[in-house]
Amino acid sequence: MEKYTRQEVSPVEKENERDENYEATNPQIDSSRTNQNYHLKRPQGSYIEMINNRLSQLTLKRKLRSDAVYMDSFVLGSDREFFGCLTEGQQKEFFWDCLDFFSEKYGYENILSAVVHKDETTPHLHLNIVPIVNGKLCSKDLFDRQKLSQLQTEFYEKVGKKWGLQRGKEGSTAKHLDTAEFKAKKIIEGAE
Repeated sequence: MEKYTRQEVSPVEKENERDENYEATNPQIDSSRTNQNYHLKRPQGSYIEMINNRLSQLTLKRKLRSDAVYMDSFVLGSDREFFGCLTEGQQKEFFWDCLDFFSEKYGYENILSAVVHKDETTPHLHLNIVPIVNGKLCSKDLFDRQKLSQLQTEFYEKVGKKWGLQRGKEGSTAKHLDTAEFKAKKIIEGAE
């Protein structure tokens, strides 16, 4: 999960919502397959427009901070072996199960976009959420360390078990890699 401030939202949108004309800096993107990407929830305008619209529906007690988190982004998937054992229909069902879980937990109205990328090494779902809780924008109330661990357990119980996946090790001290670090690591592994 990544957190994004207002200024950081547009570049993420550009990458998530890419089309065949997108100039990829990520060598794992095969732009000849970008037309295979598909939406489970298509954005109704730009991410910022949608965020502003969602925020206008709230009664905010004070002005938002300049460093406020406007969007939380999840990448959901598994490894190549998992997807290799599924039909195209089963893959779609898996991603729909992911969207249904997040919609139920955080509200469908708070989901900006849910797009499946098929143009990279392994299919995966980018799911972007406006972090609203109790009528206010507050990512840290939804996604602190303890709540993320709880989220992982709940996701496993409702989605992972059904699909024969394993839950990540609870209480792990493994360092979370941001997207750039993860992609760099994959490139190095591929080169070796």
